[in-house]
Amino acid sequence: MENKRIPILKRTNIMKTKLSTLISSKLAFRLLALTFTTLTLTFTACSNDNEDNILGQGEGKQLAQPVAVDFSAGITTRVTTNSEWEIGDLVGISASEIVGTTSTPKYTNVQYKADADGESTTFSWAGTEQDEIAYTSENKMVFTAYYPHTATTENSIIEASTNTEAPQKNIDFLFAKTGEISYIEGSESPQINLEFQHRMARIRVKIKVTDNTDINGKNIILGGLIHEGTFDTNSGIARANGSNVVNDWSIGTFNSTNGTEMEIIRIIYPQNAESLDLRIGDENDNLKTSFTLPDNKKFEPNNSYTINAEVKDATIHATITIDNNTIKGWNENEPGKTKIAFISNATETGSFDAEAGAAYNWLVSTDKYDVKYLSMNDVNENIDLSSYKMIWTHFDYINTEDNNMNQAIGKYYKDGGNIFASREAMYNLVVWGIVAEKNVPNDNWEDDNNPVTLDYEAGINVTITAHDIFKNVGLDEEGHVNLHPKNYTSNKRMRQWKFNSQNELDAWLTDGNAIRLIKDSDFSVTMAEFKTTDTHGCVIATGDPAFEWNGVTNDGSQQTNSLYKLTENILDYLISQSNNK
Repeated sequence: MENKRIPILKRTNIMKTKLSTLISSKLAFRLLALTFTTLTLTFTACSNDNEDNILGQGEGKQLAQPVAVDFSAGITTRVTTNSEWEIGDLVGISASEIVGTTSTPKYTNVQYKADADGESTTFSWAGTEQDEIAYTSENKMVFTAYYPHTATTENSIIEASTNTEAPQKNIDFLFAKTGEISYIEGSESPQINLEFQHRMARIRVKIKVTDNTDINGKNIILGGLIHEGTFDTNSGIARANGSNVVNDWSIGTFNSTNGTEMEIIRIIYPQNAESLDLRIGDENDNLKTSFTLPDNKKFEPNNSYTINAEVKDATIHATITIDNNTIKGWNENEPGKTKIAFISNATETGSFDAEAGAAYNWLVSTDKYDVKYLSMNDVNENIDLSSYKMIWTHFDYINTEDNNMNQAIGKYYKDGGNIFASREAMYNLVVWGIVAEKNVPNDNWEDDNNPVTLDYEAGINVTITAHDIFKNVGLDEEGHVNLHPKNYTSNKRMRQWKFNSQNELDAWLTDGNAIRLIKDSDFSVTMAEFKTTDTHGCVIATGDPAFEWNGVTNDGSQQTNSLYKLTENILDYLISQSNNK
């Protein structure tokens, strides 16, 4: 086969032509390819033509004129309906410039408005007194955005109460943050796609009358929550303030067309809570119950919680469950899904980089697994991973410190847990006790010009085509399949084992009780399975540059579908190998 894969030592100097941190979700978002009308501001050129070459360390060359940035986004589902963006929705976007290792705010809370209704939209500069966001140099920039836009904030803090009659969308704070994005030489309007996430929690109260008890027209009261709080537009953190617990929060009136069922949805601040009280009517109705929160006694951001209440025989019974929504919306999880963990470097889902964010977004959007996000930087002692059928460790930053999470993953593996390790997690195989130090990946490189635009379709070369993880992936007769289309913008890096002979390769496989699944050359290993034994679990590890998620969207292409199917197969295979029943 020709033109399928660039040899691993080849470098490309092609500059990136499109800036994307596209999102994916089960709604199969398609970003609109709209062109903005932008305002170009002209700078007076320096009289000294050589000044562009006098740069500080890490400083990029100044541009002759600003290059405005175009923004677009998919949407989390909204609070009470299935609606998404509405024309005129206002977001605040900020940008910081990166010079060397220093980040300097360049634009703060610039108002942009949604151009279209629907699942995705572009945003236009609202034309306020603030300048339109633009690159003025070749330095990288980081972008943050939040919804709903507030014109005046004190130290980037919005104060709000959830005990309000205002529309719930006004307090359904959304937040997005990109990684460091380079300016592309010659680009007329760099396209930045934002991944918005819910930063509040949601309560869904479902009330059902199963006898002739009449509660129509009666108030529904929920007690036990703090309603005053703040939202930080810089960090995207929403938090309840103080200890003023409200015990008489009226969330609505029971008004059912059939007199038996009703659902009410409310936004709340993330907070700790031991128990809640639910009351229907006044004290004379005697319809009141208390119930405790499950697990960690906490309402967490981006999670939806369902309170199921049954009224029968003039009494009320209630329970609460965690719906485990996806980060792309309030997508409740159904019982019976396999519990797995996704582990990366971000402190929380709201601070993912583009690589981990795209992988996690796809994972939860499959609506197939009960996914829990855990941070490699978790400082909690005695981290317990034993309840997960498998864990996927995926990150683009080296994190091999002797910290609590690395210790927990190592214990999980020794206790029979199964792991999918990808990207820089390859460096952790020694820390977790999966391979001996002598067997660490020994051929590691990345393109000097990252990110680069690939002039070929990036794919993998499979060595065992009959393995379960390659079923229906789309392999050709030679065991090759492409995972990214031509012109994909890649942070191209290789983490592999490479040997000088077949004997060396065979010795490594035997010593590590491993199977070679993907290769890049005759004696290399870019994906391996470390088989389970009585003393440890099963691991699949890959550092193949084609296994990359940055900028991947559910575009319906054959290549993207192959990446999705391969990943799904790996997860399902490791789940099937689990001893954690």
